[in-house]
This record gives sequence, structure tokens and C-alpha cells, in this order.
Amino acid sequence: MTEQVTKLKKKQWYQIMAPSQFGSVVIGETMVYEPQAMLGKTLTHNLMNLTNDPKKHNINIYFKVVEIEGNKGITKVVGYEIIPSSVKRFVRRNSEKMDLSFSCETADNVLVRVKPLLITRADVKGSVAAKMRNSLVQFLVKTIKKISYNDIINDMISHKLQSEIRSGLNKIYPLKVCEIRYLGIEAREHGSSPLPVVENPQEIKEEAQAEVKEEKA
Repeated sequence: MTEQVTKLKKKQWYQIMAPSQFGSVVIGETMVYEPQAMLGKTLTHNLMNLTNDPKKHNINIYFKVVEIEGNKGITKVVGYEIIPSSVKRFVRRNSEKMDLSFSCETADNVLVRVKPLLITRADVKGSVAAKMRNSLVQFLVKTIKKISYNDIINDMISHKLQSEIRSGLNKIYPLKVCEIRYLGIEAREHGSSPLPVVENPQEIKEEAQAEVKEEKA
């Protein structure tokens, strides 16, 4: 009997809504047999279309349906990403690209993967580059731990977070580009640690050696 009822059902169009931080507007539709089938569906939207700000045309926001209200799918933001083609255009000759990737936790215990991107105004190596990387990781880990996941997303969209990073790191070496290339929710693995992993440990070692030489001098 159940199989016969299923066969008689027809797929219908249901709306998918943005979270409240984007005004709960309709961001898509999907055809399913019943509203519950929308749970887990993901979709991508360009930030320019969500904010009516042409300057944000190079950023995509990733959404996931996490609950059903009435016949509508309610989403949450699960990722923020600068379009890869835009990242390539940032890089120019005689500059240093610092591309990091690490995990950390928000104040509401959401584990996120963060991929900040720094490009200096000139080529920079050794202890200066290592100091910039360390300062960047420490700042982001502390900042993200103090605020909620939604607030982090909002601060990136408004460029508040990127401006704060640039302000601090410019004191070490002038930056041409200071962006968050990607931030998204990361699945937790059993026994995994959210501690950040810096991708270039050799430069950290070089920084420590340089500081020892300076103290001896």
C-alpha cells in the first residue's frame, strides 16, 4: 500500500529561503515529493546578488537547508569563498603570496576551516614572513573564538575582519591584499584537534633563530 501511495505522489516546487542575515529572501526552488526531502540540499549564490553590491561580485556564499518551516526550506550559511579566478588576479610580480589554511572554533563551538590570503607590496622572506604568518594565525584564532559563527560571516561580508587583520599586519610589513579566501564549516573527526596548523614550519624555525641572534647581538 505504501509503495502505491508513493507512486501516486507527484513532485512539487518548494521554495528555499536565505537565513535572516540575508533578509530571509527566496534564494532558490527545488522539486521534491515532500518538503522534508529538502533537508541537506546545498546551493551557491553570488554575494553581489544577495547584497546588491557590485563590489562583492567575486565572492560566493554557500547555503545548506537545515530545517523546514511550513513548506519552505530554511538555510544556514556553510561557506564563504572568493572566486578562484579573482585570487589569481591578486598576485603580481615582486610580491609575496602567503596562503594559509587551518581549523579553529567559534564562540558557539562551530569548527571552521579558515584560509586567509596575504600579498605583500614587495618580496619578503625569512623571519619577517614567518612573523606575519604567526601573527595572522594567532589573531584569527583568538578573534574567532570570541564571536559566533554568524557574526564571523557578517564581519567578513562587511570586510570588518579583513580590515582589522590588515591594520595589525601593516605594522610588520605593508600589505597589498588582505583577504579571507575561504571560510566554511568543517566536519569534526573523532579525536581530531581544532588547533591551527601553519603550512610553512621552516619559516617559523628561521624566525626563532633570527630572534636568538638579535638577543645575542
